[in-house]
Amino acid sequence: MAMKTSSAFEGFAMLAGMAGLMAATVATAQDKPLASIKGADPDVRIDITSLKRTEAETLTLRLQVTNNGNSSYSMVADNIRLIDLAGRRSYTPGVTGPSCSTQAGKTSSCYAIFGAPPATTKTINIQFYEKVDLISGVPIDVR
Repeated sequence: MAMKTSSAFEGFAMLAGMAGLMAATVATAQDKPLASIKGADPDVRIDITSLKRTEAETLTLRLQVTNNGNSSYSMVADNIRLIDLAGRRSYTPGVTGPSCSTQAGKTSSCYAIFGAPPATTKTINIQFYEKVDLISGVPIDVR
C-alpha cells in the first residue's frame, strides 16, 4: 500500500508510528551481506544486510552487529550517515530502531530509515561514527 504524504516530515512521522510494527530482517547463513566492515575493535563486525527504497520516498538500511568480544558493544544508529558523493549530499536518519547494543558473543539487528536519494543513485556510501571506516559503494535495492 503506497503512502501519500504532503511532506517528507509527515512521511517520517507516519513511519515513526509504524516503527514498533517493523520486524528486523535477520540474514541466514546462506545470505551474503551487501557489505561488511570491522572497526577499531577487531571482535566486532557490522554487516549491511539490506539497503532498499521503501514507501514515502525513503531508504531503509538494515544491519547486523556481531560481537565476538568479551564485553558489550554499543553504537548509535542516529549517527549513521548515507553519503552520496556524486550527488554531493549527506543523509541523516529520520527513524531508527530502539538500540544497536550487542552483548558479548551475540548478534543484534538494527535499522535506520533515511530520506531517499534520487532514483538514479544506484550505490551509496555509509559512514559510521563509532570508530568504523566509511563503507563505499553499497548497492541500493538489491534485496
